[in-house]
Amino acid sequence: MKLPWRPSQRRALLDRYFALFDKEGDERVWQQRALLLEAYMDGLPRMELSRCPYTHFELRHTLDPYGLDGLWWDSWSPARPRNERPYFCHAITGAVTLGTPVEVFAHTAMPGPAVPYVIPALLADARVTAVVSSFPCGRHRAYCVAYFSPEECDGLPWPNDWGTNRRWSEGGTTSGGWYEALDMEEVRDFELGPYIERGKLFWIAPDDPQLALRRGLPGCPYLHLPGERRVQYVSQGQVWIGEELGDLETEEAQA
Repeated sequence: MKLPWRPSQRRALLDRYFALFDKEGDERVWQQRALLLEAYMDGLPRMELSRCPYTHFELRHTLDPYGLDGLWWDSWSPARPRNERPYFCHAITGAVTLGTPVEVFAHTAMPGPAVPYVIPALLADARVTAVVSSFPCGRHRAYCVAYFSPEECDGLPWPNDWGTNRRWSEGGTTSGGWYEALDMEEVRDFELGPYIERGKLFWIAPDDPQLALRRGLPGCPYLHLPGERRVQYVSQGQVWIGEELGDLETEEAQA
């Protein structure tokens, strides 16, 4: 079993990877990029993000906790192992409150809104519950919202995987694959209180190493948080909101 890379190793890998974009794209450069990308993915830590309310197993999943400049956060070409969700977890979404200044990198990160939310259509199903947790991501504050069920739930509108525009389908690495799901902002609900009261949403205290599942509103730190409710995009040291990025891409295409 390979150990996760140290932060200094991660920084060196990313610096070498990004430096290759300034060189001619011959076969040798592509091979070097592929090797660095593989080394980056091999070194991603499998973090304890949440806990299943049914099995009480920890949800372990790769994530780059050192910043959005990591290739795990590349929204179009995320550097992640395939099919990471265990059988009891059906979706992982999230949000990130951005610290300043944001990092400078070439890819586009799509960490989500600034505050956590739930998808009502998923929690309307009697078999599904969600858990919200929080941890640092470099200079930022990340919020993970994971959806759990003890059985298969075909037909539900499962969202894209957190931070990317695609989802790994059920069926494993042999019959599964990436596809693009619908991520409509209008179906998100940022008022978490009613779902906690109904027992549909559990919460874990920020940075709790025990991942203790908590019920009820008293003491919950995720209620009425201030921050951007629309999707945030980060690239080249700048932040765009969803429609602003669309306008920018249109202007660039017409230029």
